[in-house]
Amino acid sequence: MTTFAIQGRCLAVPPPLDWREQLAGMLGAKPRRIGNWAELGLYGALNCLAEAGEKELPPDALLLLGSQRGTYVPTGQALEQMHDDLPMPLTFLQTQPSQLLALLAAQMRWRGHAAFIAGGTPQTLLELAAAQCGSAGVLLGWVDEMEGGGSLWLRLKPCEISGGKPVVASAESMFSLEATHLYVVGNGVQAA
Repeated sequence: MTTFAIQGRCLAVPPPLDWREQLAGMLGAKPRRIGNWAELGLYGALNCLAEAGEKELPPDALLLLGSQRGTYVPTGQALEQMHDDLPMPLTFLQTQPSQLLALLAAQMRWRGHAAFIAGGTPQTLLELAAAQCGSAGVLLGWVDEMEGGGSLWLRLKPCEISGGKPVVASAESMFSLEATHLYVVGNGVQAA
């Protein structure tokens, strides 16, 4: 069993109305040449790190990002543009979910292991984290721009087993404010 303590979180589902202004304030300028999906991800990840009291991710921490639909909207736009010609370069770039990983790494001055997983669940992302992370833990994100958008992030660090009574974790309970610890037991995830 692997136990993670939740050190920080961002639960922006949907994000606040002024989230773009907040993001510009965190970055010191309005982001350029990135799409809505990447902006949502940056917003959530930076808020999560701030709540954890970190400005940078330790070099040996993991950065794992997942999404049910990924960059669905810009991919649709690129396909529409292909009816007439090649997609516009910025539209094509916005279809690449790993762009967010590079943006985060640059913002946090971080070099390490990062991965994007499409179509799974937050629980499978946590299971991957349990198999790969060391003592520095993981910054785990789940971003989706459909239905109002959402940017869910957890800063997790491995720890000893806590005294709480764990229950089977749904995606909602993983990201709930009540959860303080997450457990990966065999092929399942539990929260306490």
